[in-house]
Amino acid sequence: MSRESMEWSLVTGGGTGLGRALALALAARGQRVIITGRRPGPLEATATAAPDGAVVPVPADVAQEEGRQRIGQAVDQHAPNGLRFLIHNAGTIDPIGPLTELDPEQWRRSQAINVEGPLFLTRSLLSRLPAGSRVLHISSGAAHSPIPGWGAYCTAKAALHMLYQCLDGELRDRGIRVGSLRPGVVDTPMQAHIRASSEAAFPLVERFRALHREGELRSAEEVADFACWVLSATDDDRYASSEWNISDPEQTRDWQRSPG
Repeated sequence: MSRESMEWSLVTGGGTGLGRALALALAARGQRVIITGRRPGPLEATATAAPDGAVVPVPADVAQEEGRQRIGQAVDQHAPNGLRFLIHNAGTIDPIGPLTELDPEQWRRSQAINVEGPLFLTRSLLSRLPAGSRVLHISSGAAHSPIPGWGAYCTAKAALHMLYQCLDGELRDRGIRVGSLRPGVVDTPMQAHIRASSEAAFPLVERFRALHREGELRSAEEVADFACWVLSATDDDRYASSEWNISDPEQTRDWQRSPG
């Protein structure tokens, strides 16, 4: 298969957790995938775990313009026909703690990673998103419910939720659809970081420790399979009209009944 005939996607935060699982799931389905993240080591490990050449690691910080430019250059180099899917998975839960005590620079960094990164990366890649491509925001229940100690994260994810709706309205006439997906509580390094929080910073920490002890966390691979179905097997209006939620019984029933 020639380079020009390959179908390419891009996953941010592809070195660990859900991003890694998404990259490997797409690669297993015949996609070629560019993955980005700040740390080269985990990116290389994801690439090594994929079929030979299917995953291309590109160390880059989506919160920085320089990093977004590097990503654009990698897309131009590897995906001359543009991207099929652009998945905004990179995110940070930090800073954890009361809003009244947050350092302004930590707040700005949170918004830069969780909100500005997806917005400005999408904007910088518009010329590489042909008609028929899809953008997916990885959302959170924190976008819709206040969680003590997670004020920065809740605010950022709420903004990301509105961002997906606004962008879909702006881009649909170009044939680009934008969707959003809530993955539930997933067994990832972010969850381990949450469980290490103090009760003073995050009053609900024991609830998350109990979910881990009791085996109630979803696997990243399960969520990645659901996301691949959402991206590949739904029509445009269903894809973008409302946020996907792996905990929604009707949605998961449709997913589990789908062939393959």
